[in-house]
Amino acid sequence: MDSLWIDRTSGMAHSPLSGDVEADVVIIGAGITGLMCALQASASGRRVVVLEAAEVGGANTGRSTGNLYATVSGGLAKLREKWSAEQVQAVVAARLAAVRHIAAVCERMELAADLVLCPMHIGASDPEWEEWIERERAACAEAGLHAEREASLQVGRRAVTTALRIDDQAQCNPHRLATGLALALRQAGVCIHASSPVTMVDANPGCVQTALGRVRAPWIVMATHSPLGFNLVQAEMKPLREYAVSARDPEVSLSAGIHWLKDAGRSVRSYGGRLVVVGGKHVTGAPEPGIDYPGQLQAFAREVFGASDFDHVWSAQQFESADGLPYIGRSAHDNVLIATGFGADGLVWGTVAAQLLGELIDGRDESDLVQLLRPRRFTPVKSARGWASENASVVRHFVGDRLRRGEARFSDVPAGSGRIVEIEGSKYAVYRNDAGRVHVLSPVCPHLKCLVAWNALESTWDCPCHGSRFHADGRVLEGPAASGLDCVSRDGEAEVLASG
Repeated sequence: MDSLWIDRTSGMAHSPLSGDVEADVVIIGAGITGLMCALQASASGRRVVVLEAAEVGGANTGRSTGNLYATVSGGLAKLREKWSAEQVQAVVAARLAAVRHIAAVCERMELAADLVLCPMHIGASDPEWEEWIERERAACAEAGLHAEREASLQVGRRAVTTALRIDDQAQCNPHRLATGLALALRQAGVCIHASSPVTMVDANPGCVQTALGRVRAPWIVMATHSPLGFNLVQAEMKPLREYAVSARDPEVSLSAGIHWLKDAGRSVRSYGGRLVVVGGKHVTGAPEPGIDYPGQLQAFAREVFGASDFDHVWSAQQFESADGLPYIGRSAHDNVLIATGFGADGLVWGTVAAQLLGELIDGRDESDLVQLLRPRRFTPVKSARGWASENASVVRHFVGDRLRRGEARFSDVPAGSGRIVEIEGSKYAVYRNDAGRVHVLSPVCPHLKCLVAWNALESTWDCPCHGSRFHADGRVLEGPAASGLDCVSRDGEAEVLASG
């Protein structure tokens, strides 16, 4: 399940944190947000420590599309329905500046991120999308982003009959961007520690702890996609997974650029002789039954591009905010900063976040954009539909998943798979590895006590409430949960429990 980007990049190894360390800023997460924030803070002369649970850029940054654009994936017209013209204009200006900043950083630091400037095409083959395209063009114009109408566009074998073209956007290999930036930061004196999952954050003394060490710093930045532990913004975000496939040497080539086919629900790009197709979203831990999301992408690639030699399948996590904008700024504690709710636009929003969090650390919190994106904002009218939908989903899973019966026996769980098993009214998350070893876990997510579900494609346990994910053996893979699933019993003990 490694992405095309990760598979084609060999990054430098970063040692785990060990012992007590003092810093001015400690950043949790070494994806695009954390690394760009480290760049910003270190440029101001601050001592910076970055802690990464796994490997640099190996989570959602290294699994993104690598597309960099000034608009937003849901469309500016939709954003304009909730926010004023001036606010949307500020969003576009910030995102366009972030795209240019990434390009400038790559050039200045000589990062081998395969970054290229390219156009962005947004279109559809279905004429019913004509009105949507025109509204989007008008919204772009109002926001100061030039979007030119294209009468026709050929994408593979598909004729796109209504489309927009936005020039001077960009693409990159996001994993190379992250690993290259991490190396440059280390050479500049930033301390980066991988394999260092955070076990505790104590805001008042400014302390972040891992299994082997501790960092004391007056500023704590959670660049973790969703804040660790409980945070009110989690009730306003929907966790989603989206899929991607790549294919070698398709029969029909794709022109350079970002291609969004709105009626097909697909994002398409090329990279190094490969075709990349992205799409197929569902709530984390709750895919539609019977749908093979990667298989649908491969079928699309075969039909439209004559692709046959597929070499990568992967997915990434997204958190969609209730009011359409991310949450960037101070959390419940003034010295704890968060950046989340990026939706499918994380590479650029993460770079915007680095700038804004840098302003807060520097003592500047008066800018309009800082105020607009602050996590403590209260937008009940703008957020009502998204908030109600997400929290209804949480309640449905919290109650309904407990009522749903599990498999009858541990022996029903085949090798290399996981199941929710119910024995005498008690549920267990059971995984049997390829060698036959059984892991029996509590299915209760330690974050807010929803029940996890088995993700067969990625061999993980996923929580449908707030997006926490766990390795098959229960170790935490992705927050907001800061600890893994409780172990009930293993191997022989499990079989005794099953027979009892």
